Amino acid sequence: MTSEAAHQLDFGGELLSFVIERTTRRKTVAISVGYDGVRVLAPPDLDDGRVISIVRKKGAWLLRKQAGYRELGGSPIVREFVSGETFHYLGRPYRLKVIADDTAVVTRVAARGSTLVAPVPLQAPPLIRRAAVRSGLRLWYREHAKMHFPVRARSMAALLGIPTPTVHVVDQSKRWGSCDARGRIRLNWRLVMAPMSLVDYVIAHEACHVLEHNHSRRFWRSLETIMPDYEARVRQLNRMGHLFVW
Repeated sequence: MTSEAAHQLDFGGELLSFVIERTTRRKTVAISVGYDGVRVLAPPDLDDGRVISIVRKKGAWLLRKQAGYRELGGSPIVREFVSGETFHYLGRPYRLKVIADDTAVVTRVAARGSTLVAPVPLQAPPLIRRAAVRSGLRLWYREHAKMHFPVRARSMAALLGIPTPTVHVVDQSKRWGSCDARGRIRLNWRLVMAPMSLVDYVIAHEACHVLEHNHSRRFWRSLETIMPDYEARVRQLNRMGHLFVW
């Protein structure tokens, strides 16, 4: 048996909305964050005040997680990884073509014109075929991200007058990029699906963090200096981001 109730908490002017779901299957509180918001699973005998207190203690973490999902836009597209589906590379659409190839031990995707060709064994069950195609696509995108991202980072660093930062291509499903305290940039491989203008925005944003590790006025001035139209690019990335998440 379950029941739900919606709540909000104010953290310095930033609102956190969440749903408390009461279920007899829970003995303790569990909190999850996703594209559908924040959900709190709680046992029926734990009063709202105690549950809200637990959520409040997790406030900073929850706001960071929520911001990450907002950064990637709407809900991910449901993919079947079958012939005819459209995938993007540097903003251009490519049609997926899955072909039977009993010599294929590992699915290695290749681009042929505007088609992404994915060979899979003929006798493989549908679930295995889809998993193989997904794995092959991820590998193909990561390889191409590793080709493009360091080159673009070098260009942005030159504009800022800083040494070229180290670039790592990573799988961080809730952010496009990040920069650590040592000035190393991590970029989500999915970003290579976006138009190059948006790739450049994310890299420029993270490169500016090499100079300033927060979103101070100095940070935004640096970004605006090398990319005066960055706000338009942010809006476009927010509109398109969900297309690149799977």
